[in-house]
Amino acid sequence: MPTRNIGQTVALMPEASTANQQSELLDGKSGDTNFPYAKFKVLATVGEIDPITKKALTGYPDGNAAWLKDNNTVRVVYQSESYATMSNETYPWVMETGVKFTGSHIHAIDYDRSKFASFLSNNSGPASEMFKASGHLFDRVFNVFGQEVKPKTTTASDLAGKWGNQTRPDGTLVEFISGSPASGSTPAVKDMRLTQGDFFFHSFCGSFYETANKYGTGIGFADDVWLMGEEWNIGNSMFADPDGSGPLKGFDVANGTMGLASMVVDVKNEVAYTAPALGQAGYEKLLPMNSGHQDYVLIVASGYNHDINPAPLKVYVGRKNFGADGKLIDQNSSSVSERDKFLARNGLLYGQLYGMALDASTYSTLGISAVDADSKMLDAYLVNANAPTSFSARYYPTSYRWDGFGTPEAVKDTEVFRWAQDGDTVNGVKEANAQPTGYTFFNSDTKVEHSSVDPDTTKSRYIQNHTASGGLLGVDFQKIKQEIAANDLDKNGLPDYLSANVTRILSGANGALKLDTGNKGVGHYDATLNPNSQTAEEHIKANKFAMVSPDGLLWAKSSDADVLIIDEDSGNDFGERKFALRIDPQTLSVLPDATGYFLAQAGGTKNPRALAKVAANAGDFQAARNSEFSGSWDVTALVTRKEDGSFYTVDELKGNGHQLVEQSRPLDEHVFIGVLQQSGESGGAVKENKADYGGQIFQFSIDIPTGIPVYRLHDTKDGSHFFTTNVKERDALTGQNHSYEAVAFNLPSKGTQALHRFHNSRSGGHLFTANETEKASLIANPQSGLVYEGVAGNVWAAGSAVAGSTPVYRLFNSQSGHHHFTVDQAERSALLGGSSNWTDEGIGFNV
Repeated sequence: MPTRNIGQTVALMPEASTANQQSELLDGKSGDTNFPYAKFKVLATVGEIDPITKKALTGYPDGNAAWLKDNNTVRVVYQSESYATMSNETYPWVMETGVKFTGSHIHAIDYDRSKFASFLSNNSGPASEMFKASGHLFDRVFNVFGQEVKPKTTTASDLAGKWGNQTRPDGTLVEFISGSPASGSTPAVKDMRLTQGDFFFHSFCGSFYETANKYGTGIGFADDVWLMGEEWNIGNSMFADPDGSGPLKGFDVANGTMGLASMVVDVKNEVAYTAPALGQAGYEKLLPMNSGHQDYVLIVASGYNHDINPAPLKVYVGRKNFGADGKLIDQNSSSVSERDKFLARNGLLYGQLYGMALDASTYSTLGISAVDADSKMLDAYLVNANAPTSFSARYYPTSYRWDGFGTPEAVKDTEVFRWAQDGDTVNGVKEANAQPTGYTFFNSDTKVEHSSVDPDTTKSRYIQNHTASGGLLGVDFQKIKQEIAANDLDKNGLPDYLSANVTRILSGANGALKLDTGNKGVGHYDATLNPNSQTAEEHIKANKFAMVSPDGLLWAKSSDADVLIIDEDSGNDFGERKFALRIDPQTLSVLPDATGYFLAQAGGTKNPRALAKVAANAGDFQAARNSEFSGSWDVTALVTRKEDGSFYTVDELKGNGHQLVEQSRPLDEHVFIGVLQQSGESGGAVKENKADYGGQIFQFSIDIPTGIPVYRLHDTKDGSHFFTTNVKERDALTGQNHSYEAVAFNLPSKGTQALHRFHNSRSGGHLFTANETEKASLIANPQSGLVYEGVAGNVWAAGSAVAGSTPVYRLFNSQSGHHHFTVDQAERSALLGGSSNWTDEGIGFNV
């Protein structure tokens, strides 16, 4: 089998539509790549090898980011979501101490910056031509006991020779299932013991790279860090039942171990530390955000609570420069370890997890009559289309707080079960009540995957994918600066609670979202599931106009739009969807109403490329399986040139430099990286090189409609409609004889003609015109009653539309004197029909 070096594969795994041409069904070639709102190009493919080290890239590719290694080198980093013997063991990752890890790897790939910057926009060759080097992000690792990990030992007192996911608090190693052959009616048991490593990093999923001082001098982390966590649980698959046929299971064994590692990498020194203060229950993603205070860090902790349900949405609050005992750490003391100095100055030794909770009144408002911490109340709210879309909440801790490496606790003895403890009697035993006074944790299914923080670094808010329900929530800690240090009645140096305003951006109910596919996203014919060849406008398999199992999430902010890039993980036989949502940066509502933009699809058990047994890298096809896009990262600041043609330097991009550059450029100049997990393409080089499951890392851009939303309101007194681009004006009028209807259309950011607004002092309505002659005439004739109010934005004039633009029709009511504007042909026809007083004035302008 031919060996390919990193970046040599050029065929794409993402598809624009189902393959329906023979040229799209060739091994080693791409399918349909005529993407409607995006452009993709391959950076690397799982199974490719470093030409010097001969080490392969492993999969599934998952959490990813990029930064400058130096002023001439872009470093792309991704971690592989791998499960060792639960899937396929990867080759050993060897640390300085000699300990070997199989399972997940964290790969760093370095590219020439100039070539990386022009990679999407030119017709250059494969990414291998800009490849410089690859390796791992760290080569030293510390475990949950605070010890630098060395080769495995069964000696209980030797805590350095242990990894937490198979070790009890007393240092006892719990070996994985040894396996057994089938006997009579008893099925065979697979041998789950490791052969490629002493231990395994279990399923590194979403990750986050954070620069020091991102939110201002001394605010945020003190060092550049990479955050990640092992996810989910490993019990029922990896551990034998401790008492034979039950009632205990492998899951109970796992709960008695130290759980799953929450980890932070000191990027500069290439050292990874397990940070049990963040929790031992497994996370999809650990996401830092603005704490508003130099002495505290704030981190969103998404999923999985060791697969123990239910639990609330969670954040971590950590106090910087304090040890686990609540005392200051002296950064200059030679008696304090580098481990504790690093963790303390980044707020990761002394802190606590906080969960979202509501009071009885709020539960009632949301339509939840039976308040029960044992039930998935948040899920019920998120699928109730008629429930209110905003509410207030508080984040409270349980009584558990990690108190140091010297007093290790099994994961079952941490906070994981306490979220649901509300004083019930369970199996005849009355449980403790861990609910905050006057509040109950707003518990839900713990499959809540990626979150993304507001790129505006002055804000303290984030958006959360609720994977289990298909909902999308925005959480705003507006009072964080006042509360995080001052709200401390128990005097433990941590806030008693944090207040939050919550916005439901999308419900999980059918009808919550449809995608504009740009005439792509075709789902292949299936007589049972897709007889009419429906497209990715809806989730075909679920037959639902909504998000289904949203996973990857990135909030990107440009000079002309706020955009969410979302990836689903739903088992979609017709191809998982990657799509973009434009949101109002103030209200977080989706623009235009409940419509997103399809970017790409991939995989599926019924995918024609899979059925034809072809792969992007020839020979890698293994089986027809589902796929998953799994996260994106904005690299715009790394590739943008200044007016003099030079790049921004490492020093210029420190702190929030990345965000400032990104937000100064329009969306069509933004460049992203992303990953795709393509398990069906796990044979060939992937299998041969012990790379586990296949996938790709790619560079991409998006081109969706942007600009200024025009809000439409209905005047309940005279029946007219009011149009405005001003959010404050919209909100001030809503409820004052006006009801908010929707976004009527968006003014294009690159329109060439000014759109002028006039107020009709007689009828009370407004007139919009892009006709300079009409504007001048109206200003010169004040007797018309039309008063000039200025430029509302930019459009294309009626006679100068560009390809892809939309006409806005202008109508006049001779009886009321009002003008009306609409992009809806059906509405236009209805108004003009019958004995209406409306007169058609043609296309007013184009957007």
